[in-house]
Amino acid sequence: MGNFNELRNRLDPLFINRLEHQFDIHTIDRIIKGFSGVRLPVIRINTLKTDIQIIMRYLKEMNVLFERIAFLPDALIIRNRDEKFFEKLKIYENGEIYFQGLSSQLPAIFLNPVPGDRVLDMAAAPGSKTAQMGIMMKNQGEIFANELNEIRHEKLKYNLNKQGIKNAIVNLGDGTSLGDSFPNSFDKVLLDAPCSAEGRINLTDTKSYKFWSEKNIRQNAKLQKRLFESGVKALKTGGVMVYSTCTLAPEENEMMVDFALRDLKDVLKIEKIDLDFKYKLPVLDHFAEMRFHPMVKDCLKAMPSEISEGFFIAKFRKK
Repeated sequence: MGNFNELRNRLDPLFINRLEHQFDIHTIDRIIKGFSGVRLPVIRINTLKTDIQIIMRYLKEMNVLFERIAFLPDALIIRNRDEKFFEKLKIYENGEIYFQGLSSQLPAIFLNPVPGDRVLDMAAAPGSKTAQMGIMMKNQGEIFANELNEIRHEKLKYNLNKQGIKNAIVNLGDGTSLGDSFPNSFDKVLLDAPCSAEGRINLTDTKSYKFWSEKNIRQNAKLQKRLFESGVKALKTGGVMVYSTCTLAPEENEMMVDFALRDLKDVLKIEKIDLDFKYKLPVLDHFAEMRFHPMVKDCLKAMPSEISEGFFIAKFRKK
């Protein structure tokens, strides 16, 4: 795979320069190590069809090494098998388990949808988080699962059906218009935003990082802002909205939260996210010439690691 410096040199020098303006050398080395290493599979247990004790007993019989995650009670980190091993098993075929990374599972955990809620999932495909929320809601209440892309829309429907999700309405449409179409309509809103995906960089896969550019970051940030404003409009007073990305870029993370805290201060208040997670990154208080609102620190930011992609999560409540 090459030595550390050779791997580092695969990244755009501008990307490295941006990291140097955000983090200390030790942290940057840990981030690049996270980009370079193998990510362990994480499975989520579908409690509509089974429970974790049954799955753990079965995996022990199959000589699968796993460990539990304190803050994800229905998930397991797999230590000695890859996804191909599981694809041959009935528990995979019938939707009792689903591969979903740790970072992908956290937004729904912090949103905490419960039976009877009406939930908006603004960019739902491929359906991992939608299905997770449907399971948390015990198929009671409603999830309006929106997707703009027609191919991804079909994948969303397939995944929800395989996991036995009955309370989701799957919609093909533009998320930026949902606030106008459904004002003050949802108890919970999840905006797992389209992003530049820096947190998913894998230095053994050129396709995962060669697309990177500051232009791409700026384009994503513009779309994210429009989606965010739409989501706030769709949220009921007193309702909760979670914003998440799988990128490290401040323009898509801290700057978005800063915008919410300053421009939407009469509408939203931020709620602190606290998680005992050893791969946390410091949430920035400034970037370039911009100093952020002090409450931006209440978000969660994490580096890529052996058990998760890099990610960012913020939680708001509508006044």
